Amino acid sequence: MTAAPSTADHVAVAPRWGLGDALAGWVFAYVAAGVVGAIVLAAFGYGDATPDELPLSMIALQYPPLWLGFVGVPIWAAATKGGGWIHDFRVRLRPLDVPLGLVVGVVAQLAVVPLVSWPVLRLTGTDAEDLGRLARDLGDKADSTVGVVLLFVIVAIGAPIAEELFFRGLVLRSFENRFGTAWAVVGSSAFFGATHFQPLQFAALTAAGAIFALLVVRTGRLGPAIVAHMAFNAVTVVSVVRVGS
Repeated sequence: MTAAPSTADHVAVAPRWGLGDALAGWVFAYVAAGVVGAIVLAAFGYGDATPDELPLSMIALQYPPLWLGFVGVPIWAAATKGGGWIHDFRVRLRPLDVPLGLVVGVVAQLAVVPLVSWPVLRLTGTDAEDLGRLARDLGDKADSTVGVVLLFVIVAIGAPIAEELFFRGLVLRSFENRFGTAWAVVGSSAFFGATHFQPLQFAALTAAGAIFALLVVRTGRLGPAIVAHMAFNAVTVVSVVRVGS
């Protein structure tokens, strides 16, 4: 007689992580960035420096603690409350995802951002110079080849990977499990836009977040969104470095 297969072989265990873990990860990321960042700046003699006075190397050191929350918490939550971060957050990449992501990311930056930002600029009486000031200020600090490479690694590689795992991984899936796909796209995108603390760019960043989220929803993979986010940010890096050179 053949033994009946166990239930565990056929029924996937529902993940127990959710919006509480996403909120905890967000808080942990910013607390870690604040505390560790302050310690690092003090250790290098920049404890009293303003953001404008910080060199790019010191700014770069502020990112790893932030990414510790964005990457570490989703991995921890999936390992302890789900089926692992690769499975739970659909961390997969197919060859087609690369050109797809590149095209979507570039179009989002060059076409969607200006379109969405236009009414915001009109309503606030500001212009494109105000919209891109923070990016240009960061680009001005990349005044050497090493600086340009460092800026690219931070903005176009590190940030997209960490943010996609968190916002289109843990946050999107948590919203989806609670409220359904449509609200998950809206909620995770608005959260993504607000997290950057840039009021003038909130609408544009929310729109970009929605595009990345739709890529994940439509393909069932995180890979296209990561590539699109990389391309999106890379366009900004190239623009500010080229203008500053």
